[in-house]
Amino acid sequence: MLGIVEKDVDKAVESVQEYYNNIDSNIDNVIEQIEMMISNSTDDQIMKANIRDTIKPFAKQYSDKHKDLHGSISKIGKTIDKCFHADFGNVPIFELFDKPEKLKLIYMIICEDLYRQGRMSIAQQLIEETNLKDNELFNVEKKFLEEINMILENLREKNLVPALEWCQKKRNELDKAGSLLEFHLHKMRFVQLLQMGNFDEAKVYLSNLRQYSILNGRCEQAVNELMGAFIFAQRDLSKSPYKYLLEPHLWLQLSELFMQQAFQQVGLSQDSPLYVVMKIGFQALPALMSIVNAMQNTQVCHILSKDELPIEVDVGQEHRYHSVFACPILRQQTTDQNPPMKLVCGHVISKDALNKLSIQNKLKCPYCPLEQIPRDVLHRLLEGFQSNDTKKNLGDGQISTNQSALTPETKTSPVIGIGLDSCVLPLRHGGLVLVQSTDFFYPLIDDPYVMGKIACANVLSDIYAMGAIEIDNMLMLLSTSNKMSEKERDTIMPLILEGFKDCAEEAGTSVQGGQTVINPWLIVGGVATSICIPSEIIIPEHAVVGDVLVLTKPLGTQVAVNAHQWIENPDRWNRIKSVVTEDEVRKGYKRAMSSMARLNKTGGKLMHKYNAHACTDVTGFGLLGHAENLVKYQKNEVSFVIHNLPIIAKMATITKACNDMFSLLQGKSAETSGGLLVVLPHEQAAAFCKDIEAQEGYRAWIIGVVEKGDRTAKIVDKPRIIEVPEKDTEGELW
Repeated sequence: MLGIVEKDVDKAVESVQEYYNNIDSNIDNVIEQIEMMISNSTDDQIMKANIRDTIKPFAKQYSDKHKDLHGSISKIGKTIDKCFHADFGNVPIFELFDKPEKLKLIYMIICEDLYRQGRMSIAQQLIEETNLKDNELFNVEKKFLEEINMILENLREKNLVPALEWCQKKRNELDKAGSLLEFHLHKMRFVQLLQMGNFDEAKVYLSNLRQYSILNGRCEQAVNELMGAFIFAQRDLSKSPYKYLLEPHLWLQLSELFMQQAFQQVGLSQDSPLYVVMKIGFQALPALMSIVNAMQNTQVCHILSKDELPIEVDVGQEHRYHSVFACPILRQQTTDQNPPMKLVCGHVISKDALNKLSIQNKLKCPYCPLEQIPRDVLHRLLEGFQSNDTKKNLGDGQISTNQSALTPETKTSPVIGIGLDSCVLPLRHGGLVLVQSTDFFYPLIDDPYVMGKIACANVLSDIYAMGAIEIDNMLMLLSTSNKMSEKERDTIMPLILEGFKDCAEEAGTSVQGGQTVINPWLIVGGVATSICIPSEIIIPEHAVVGDVLVLTKPLGTQVAVNAHQWIENPDRWNRIKSVVTEDEVRKGYKRAMSSMARLNKTGGKLMHKYNAHACTDVTGFGLLGHAENLVKYQKNEVSFVIHNLPIIAKMATITKACNDMFSLLQGKSAETSGGLLVVLPHEQAAAFCKDIEAQEGYRAWIIGVVEKGDRTAKIVDKPRIIEVPEKDTEGELW
């Protein structure tokens, strides 16, 4: 129904715009003609007749058009009457107003709303007429609202003194809540001093603000901006890079911030109860009216006699105070410990149901045939770790920034949560961010020293993928198997530790601790931490159409490791012995170990030099899995298309002989400590590859392009297979 009305409104608006556009130009033409007649005519009577003949058809033409225009506008009212029910007689619920105490409550709500709006005299008159003076609860709110409105009125007049005095009285409570209200008020006072040209007092004010920033470890960026504004203000602040500090809307934002903080101190909502009830009521009214005729032998007032409506009404996210979701599988309400989980297909079930339905890391939606791949299942499970605030800030994209309420142009610190290679979190000490990642896996090769190096390189790759190069600390996670003999443990574990330590030292860091346990499985991994300034991080969200995809290590490590194990397994070896020799498999295995133990540090460093737009490292989800994950986080509507697959020599041949059981050619084969998948500007990619080969002696490859799309990734039907190395040299791995 609303669409029909909107269509008529659009037509009327278009007609009005066309009418005024035409009449303006035509009036100018008529005036020009009349002026020519006056200047060329010698007979007044003839001139008047000519002018009349010129104006008459013009006036008639636009008189007729005006009638048509009036008809179009009148049609809107008729359409509204036709499409919408105007009789609300069935809606009022008179039981809500039938007792004095109920009416008194309604009067209180109306009075509070009037006080919130600053209409004191009207509220006072209503209080006197309804005998609300003796209500103690209302008197407490009344005094508070009177004070707040007085302060807000002063803020509208750009008088900060009452607000600052209120903050001084409430300083302890505001500090406990982590509020920056007082700082923002003083900041605005500093700007006022600059506008008045009182630079001596402004200098003292700035010194105090800087001292506050140092003592509290907050607002450093804002104070730095004020220092810049102080320098420019002595010439002309309105023509400086800090002119946004003078924008009028900052006063409105300051008033809203004050009102929000003030109401929080006394446990009141920022919106008045009357506003909330009226807003939700208006949203629910059309839905209620649509079912009036369907209510058989039932008064509409009975609809609200229960705890919930018989229909669903979308009241908006801001008015969802008590979210309740019942899992359709387990038939039970979700809780904080058992939250609702949204599947890739869009259906929602509880976390407990997700765990019960997941079989061998696979899950098929109970409502549709779509199968969730392990990566999607894992991400849904990990969402349970996020706090409500984090979910609100990060949303689907998982990338956010800390926004200042009063400085919209401030460059802010990045926040990256679950879903990408590392978490990136701003520290409470201003200007620094924490980049951290953890990873572990089971041993996959038979050399414990190299296994330790691979585990360390794998952990560090997540940090390098964010562009962070300097690692401040590492922890090692190590689990020894209870099935190992004492001799095996004393021989193998020190070698793993040594390999991990040597790789960390190669990266320019050290291992300062960790955790060791005993369980049935041998597990090795660690935690890497880097403390950075925001400019040292490359936020992986800026891919644009025309960029290219670069891979810094070849694929096929899983195939190489498994093929090497098959040499001792006749049943497996018989499947591939016709296409590859034992020497070729052993060489491929050594190449895989060499690749996995190699750090991605050089690639991470060169990303800054060549202006990388995004990056991830290729590990357990395979090339395509990580490409799909990365493309989802892009700000622009793009897709990744992969044309080339650089693969360790002979591994593509092996996987074809096994009917692609590893899904290597589909980009789904798991990699361990794989290369960086970097999104680079087209003109920079070749130089990046050349530079990394010059520094490391290993190649990188352009494997795909970034196209306009719907944030998906794919490998073309017949990708080009690049054997790495292209030629096998006796006595050399690469």
